[in-house]
Amino acid sequence: MADAIVYDVVVVGGGAAGLTAGMFAARRGYKTIIISQDIGGQASTTPDIENYPGIDFIDGADLMKKFKAQGEKYGAEFKFDTVTTLVPKEDGTYLVKAATSEVTTQVVILAFGLSHRHLNVPGEEKLNGKGLLYCAICEPHFYRDRKVIVIGGGSSAVQAATTLSKLASDVTIIGSGERLTAEAVTVERMQAKQNITVLLNGETKEVLGDTQVTGLRVLKKDTQETVDLNADVVFVEIGYMAKAGWVKELLETDARGQIKIGPNCDTSRPGIFAAGDVTTITFKQVVISAGEGAKAALEADQYLLAKSGKRGGRIDWGTKK
Repeated sequence: MADAIVYDVVVVGGGAAGLTAGMFAARRGYKTIIISQDIGGQASTTPDIENYPGIDFIDGADLMKKFKAQGEKYGAEFKFDTVTTLVPKEDGTYLVKAATSEVTTQVVILAFGLSHRHLNVPGEEKLNGKGLLYCAICEPHFYRDRKVIVIGGGSSAVQAATTLSKLASDVTIIGSGERLTAEAVTVERMQAKQNITVLLNGETKEVLGDTQVTGLRVLKKDTQETVDLNADVVFVEIGYMAKAGWVKELLETDARGQIKIGPNCDTSRPGIFAAGDVTTITFKQVVISAGEGAKAALEADQYLLAKSGKRGGRIDWGTKK
């Protein structure tokens, strides 16, 4: 590889937290790059966002495009790549190694979000992509006029079931508890659909099928009865988990693999900040991730000012491109 390009701030992750962090850092006049596998993260796969302040309703992908455009307006650069390693250097900077590139930076902001949680049951690995899917809105042709099961009882599962019902012949949503945990308004909207069935207290025991999904084996925990449900497609919507193992040697993480942060997104190592769903913040929402991204960039600004011997914050005027 050629000599690493030098940046003031490298943001790892292109979701709500990362895009906001990049925009704030660029507005402060720092040479900033956002490195991510995609733009938008989880938010971009959410079709209906109705709780973002100031916006009554917007498609998640459209909202994330607006985030990206705002960052670009103030000079943030973007690169599609997968960061694999952070190497501390003797001068206090970091070498950021990605699959196809390397850059050097004074500050790293980790905002790479979460990965899908898996069932860990027989049949899951074998049938992954063969009728067993983890993104309910990505491939409509998979479920058009088909019998569909959604596993999960939270907001993402309920939203997925509602969206799927528009094209699928019928949808069954399986929650593991005694009630669905999604927001009441989301549950009410789903319940208004005539082709959605809710099964509570259900524990998935096996994904059925040889070369293609044919159904699901479920334990009804209230009766201890095991039933086989027919399905053409099964969507897993049981939440996400942090995959921060590649920074575990550098930073403190908790039992769930989330990066531990202080009140202003500082981590256990100077010059590295973290924001959004990959951190120990309790609530995982787009608006919260955006706020955490802003905090991380502002704290990074204070760190860089102190490092250069300056005091006080910069006025956040930004420079329009």
